[in-house]
Amino acid sequence: MVLRADDELRHPSTVLPEWRESMWYCFQMPEHKIGGAIYYSYMPNTAKPSASFSVYLTKGWVTEPNTALYSFSREIPIPTAEWDDLNLDGILRYKRLEPLKRWNINFNDNDRLKLDLDIDIFGGNWHYIDNTYETPKYLAADRYHRPYAAKGEMTLDGKKYPVDMTGDSDHSWGPRRWEPLYKSKYIAGQCGRDWAFHAFEGVALDGGVFPYGFVYDGKRMSPITNLEICPDYGTDGIQRGIVMNIVDANSRLSRIEGKSFCSSPTERDKVWNNDCYYDFTVNGGEHKGSGILSFYWNLDYYKKVLKRS
Repeated sequence: MVLRADDELRHPSTVLPEWRESMWYCFQMPEHKIGGAIYYSYMPNTAKPSASFSVYLTKGWVTEPNTALYSFSREIPIPTAEWDDLNLDGILRYKRLEPLKRWNINFNDNDRLKLDLDIDIFGGNWHYIDNTYETPKYLAADRYHRPYAAKGEMTLDGKKYPVDMTGDSDHSWGPRRWEPLYKSKYIAGQCGRDWAFHAFEGVALDGGVFPYGFVYDGKRMSPITNLEICPDYGTDGIQRGIVMNIVDANSRLSRIEGKSFCSSPTERDKVWNNDCYYDFTVNGGEHKGSGILSFYWNLDYYKKVLKRS
């Protein structure tokens, strides 16, 4: 599917209470052992319609939940502005510079953190309709992912960091249901601008496991047709590393071998989520890069099966 410029903007909602629209940018700075994400969403059909935005940063190995290096979140009334220039409470601003290619994200909490990021969408836009298998309905009716490179500056607690990093972003709209996401794995990685992938593995109600996502070879995106994931869990249940075999529609096998350099576990309600950021190689060193390993667990399963200490 060819993404249109309007697909980057706000979409009409249905009447379903679970309908939401969101955008997510995760990123990693392996030279500082830092990973993080910027998130915005709104839900117009709940009992109290609202929007919210959040930013977090984690550094090094963290095992206690909800103890990231930096965390900010705020709930606000749903803005009426279009997404090509979206100002959220004077703190977070998304500004489109070139449709489907370039954005600027600026964040300033007037306390601890400032971010000024120029985003370059270098690999194209992967709409989930182009996956090998039909997109699960609980993931929203429409969604697309895209690898990006970012340059700019970050200031945290008075210390300035020049930014030259990569990450993965998504934009989705439609009904989102969280319980079917239990035991899912969201994984992405970028090797500069030369190679990238995004993979999602979810467990269907009948126990079936299906792969979704793409491999970008520097020229084009190809759908993932087969996926093997072998995580290395510590006794705390957090993924220390991973080995993956990815097969794409061009019958190419890409073997990913990676080690996590920072983590951010989160516990809330019935959920335990582990975001880890990792360095990896492709096919024994053909490419080298970094990315995110995000595993989403129902809390009781995580504590009974994965957490052994």
